[in-house]
Amino acid sequence: MRPLIGITCDYCSDNNSIMLNSDYYLAVYKAGGQPLLIPYIDCDDEFSLVSLLDGIMFTGGDDIDPVYYGEVPHPKLGKINPIRDEFELKLCRLALEENKPVLGICRGVQVMNVALGGTLYQDLEEELKTDTLVKHRQSAPAWYATHLVRFEAGSRVNLIFGQGSIRVNSFHHQAVKEVAHAFRATGWSSDGVIEVIESDKYKFALGVQWHPERMFVRDRAMLLLFISFVEACKACG
Repeated sequence: MRPLIGITCDYCSDNNSIMLNSDYYLAVYKAGGQPLLIPYIDCDDEFSLVSLLDGIMFTGGDDIDPVYYGEVPHPKLGKINPIRDEFELKLCRLALEENKPVLGICRGVQVMNVALGGTLYQDLEEELKTDTLVKHRQSAPAWYATHLVRFEAGSRVNLIFGQGSIRVNSFHHQAVKEVAHAFRATGWSSDGVIEVIESDKYKFALGVQWHPERMFVRDRAMLLLFISFVEACKACG
């Protein structure tokens, strides 16, 4: 039986709707999971859904309100989504408390980090002082890899991909800054930006800054990440 995997969606306050790029649930299904889109309901009872799920994937989207990591908005802060922020940060904490497998993608890795006390660069170009900053908002197609990410030897992400580095796509202007106590950084771009966080404290807690769901059709290695996540979810079912 396929493990039931909840996937967070983007919340649109203008028409009170949710949206999700199909690549997310297709990647989960292709990896052997049964995707379930998680709705936004302003009710604490919604979090009882966590006990029914075998794992949760946190997806990409808007910037997180810096109030959640003790900062005021930077002039380059992008659009924020207050309802989504509150919902996902609570959901992430609860999922990890119950030791449910968690996979974070782009905004999702940032949600994981902030949920447990970490901080973010609100804008890399303004806040990261380096002369070698990688272009983290690519102009190339989403499936195309534009920069390298190197992995910590022996880390979960290293073992998943079976190599010390991979090329990835890139669509972000924020990134993990101070890593939350429960995580450690295990992947970096050449400019030192954290691209992967993970934890040995939980059954499966891994976040990546790139978008593997946009790449897996053309780059089959990217499916390995989803397969590893789904296998961890099966073990919880």
